[in-house]
Amino acid sequence: MALLLLALLGLVLFRAVPIRTEMSDLLPPGQTPAAEFLLRELRSGAATTVLLAGIEGAPEAELARISRAVGDGLRASGQFSFIGNGSLDMSDEERELIFRYRYLLSPSTAPALFEAEPLKTRLAGLIEGLRSSASPLLARYGFADPTGAFFDLLRGWLGQSQVQLRSGVWFAGESATPRALIVARSKASGLDTDAQAAAMRIFQQAFAAADSGPARLLLSGPGVFGAEAAAAVRADVEMISVLSGVLILGFLWLRYRSLLMLLVVAVPLLAASLSGVAAVGLVFGTVHAAALGFGMTMLGVVVDYPLLLITQRRPEETLRQTARRIWPTLRLAAGAAALGLTGMMASGFPLLAQLGLFGAAGLLVGVMVTAWVLPWLLRDAVLMPRPLPGFVSQALTLLRGRRAVALAVPVALLVLLFGGGVRWEDDLARLSPVPQAQRDLDKELRHQLGAADVGGVVVLAAPRTETVLQQAERVGDALAPLMARGALNGFDSPARYLPSAAVQQARQASLPAADAMPPRLEQAAAGLPFRPDAFQRFLQGLEDSRALPPLAVADLPRLPTLAARLGPLLSPHGDGWQGLIIPQELRDKAAFQQALAGLGLPDLLWVDIKAEMEGIVGVATRQALLWCGLGGLGVLVLLAIGLGRRPGQAWHGGLLAALWTAAPILGAMLVTLAALMAMGQRLTPFHMVALLLAAGVGMDYALFFGTTARQGEVEAERTMGAILNCTVTTLLTFGLLAFCATPVLRGIGLTVAVGVLSAFLLALALSPRPASPLAAGEKAPN
Repeated sequence: MALLLLALLGLVLFRAVPIRTEMSDLLPPGQTPAAEFLLRELRSGAATTVLLAGIEGAPEAELARISRAVGDGLRASGQFSFIGNGSLDMSDEERELIFRYRYLLSPSTAPALFEAEPLKTRLAGLIEGLRSSASPLLARYGFADPTGAFFDLLRGWLGQSQVQLRSGVWFAGESATPRALIVARSKASGLDTDAQAAAMRIFQQAFAAADSGPARLLLSGPGVFGAEAAAAVRADVEMISVLSGVLILGFLWLRYRSLLMLLVVAVPLLAASLSGVAAVGLVFGTVHAAALGFGMTMLGVVVDYPLLLITQRRPEETLRQTARRIWPTLRLAAGAAALGLTGMMASGFPLLAQLGLFGAAGLLVGVMVTAWVLPWLLRDAVLMPRPLPGFVSQALTLLRGRRAVALAVPVALLVLLFGGGVRWEDDLARLSPVPQAQRDLDKELRHQLGAADVGGVVVLAAPRTETVLQQAERVGDALAPLMARGALNGFDSPARYLPSAAVQQARQASLPAADAMPPRLEQAAAGLPFRPDAFQRFLQGLEDSRALPPLAVADLPRLPTLAARLGPLLSPHGDGWQGLIIPQELRDKAAFQQALAGLGLPDLLWVDIKAEMEGIVGVATRQALLWCGLGGLGVLVLLAIGLGRRPGQAWHGGLLAALWTAAPILGAMLVTLAALMAMGQRLTPFHMVALLLAAGVGMDYALFFGTTARQGEVEAERTMGAILNCTVTTLLTFGLLAFCATPVLRGIGLTVAVGVLSAFLLALALSPRPASPLAAGEKAPN
């Protein structure tokens, strides 16, 4: 009945509390303007919606056909704001509008472009081009634009890419085998991992529908990373939740051979899980799926409480009397474990904060249900574990009170001191479950497509787009000398795609007068096989260009391709606009920053991504260390108060008892750190809060082992068996996390598993001997 009631309550609760899957909850908040910008872009920047694709494994002509078919399929889906797989992959209407504005947009527009000598060279090149495979394209645009401004504009948009236009689509120029390239931008938010996964499926379906044969699709990009990371976390959580549950139930059945015992354990565990969901939903408004799955796994330690209650029952006691007798120790153990989770709640990582609250609320409710509800539910039921195997019992008896085992602690300390100490992780990318091979593919595709390998970014902010574009142009002018001397290879800028109105008007002013161009054109065409009226469209285009209004952001709805290219670099932000300038192959950072400082722009912000990433991790690590220290101090104070209340115990006796009880836990933390260092683990804030969690769980063992001094041999043996059961169930829960694909969960699993095992062995070795030996011939039940 109790389980049915809890199940109904769970149905109501899960309908009321939304579940999130966003991977951004793994990131801490920024502490500086640069860090805030960086984390905001990582969470929801326009770049998070990009998908990069390569198609290989077939002849070039077949790859071109597949690329065109995939592009058509993606456009037909309506789920992408931009699909690029060729230099002219835009609608006729958009192409004609950009062609109309070619002289206002192209950086090559200058008076010298229209002089007779440069024009003669261009016309000779036009003749050669008409004899090549590019003839259809040049026949369409070459006579209307013999200066080549339109093609210069399109080439400029390709930037530093290695893309080559072959058979009408993009191919990687440096690839050992032919590889067609496609870049797409999803309309869905980068935060919506489900929508990004759907975009991946549309891409894969379009590839399959293209009758791709032996060709292979290589897909990457932030959208892919986010979807795959969410899928990896979800798979880990599901695997751990199911497998750990099965293993714990199997172990309990092996020890008790009672279906009733399985149901008894399920009551506080389910109550604890629902309490965790309710607490997180109340405080945060939503529950992250990883916090739910891992939190329920973490609350596997609640199984300890009914195990201790059932096993600690004396033959002459009712279960209610047992609960009353062990309640002081039980509540102290649960309170210490819950207090240990404060490091999670104050870590600065949203996911860890949810986990900490989930665990603390669940532990406290679980222990209360165990002590107050289970005795009422069970009443006269008798549940006894099966005896431990003889060799296990003998091994535990041999270890109990063997303080020589504690020599592992100074050995661990020496390992830490002479091994160079713990190593801290300063790269957030290593916390991602995305495999290194996938990240390498992403880097390769980005290089081939000409996407910048972003090491830093200049952020501009202003109330109007025109101001941002003018600032971007000023930055570009300041960086030109650095490019001339090789300190900078190039940069991407919003002004590259949409010049400010002032620059467009200046380019209009540089166009030759209507009566000046015909004689220059006649001089340039002299001796070349062109009809006299061949360039009439060119002259008319010049006349039209002189009267055009500057192209503005308001015109972008008619220019989706240009909008897609400009979107990541120029976007609304707050009440104004934000512009980004991305340097490429920056070789002299000091000169770069000096050039920026010389502009005197008050809202300019330089973000050094590597330095900011390290700073973000450093701040989070220091914060985790601080709260771990405060949490540990709080646990010590709680122990001193709880142990000092014993009859005849002075206040200073409580402090000494607390220190002695905490000794195996402190030793276990040192052993765990040494073990992690030996395994090559680089520590993160996640390891630190997991270490404190292990300490809180291990405190149960130290407290209950500490009671054996007041117990007889039989009862001490019973306590030892109960704590072994608790340790095994905890290891079955957290040990599985060490096999997760998600580095965060794997690090937590390793830390807690090693910490709990170390705490058990040290607490057993430092526990006092029982008060009296077994009577002759008496057998200790377990």
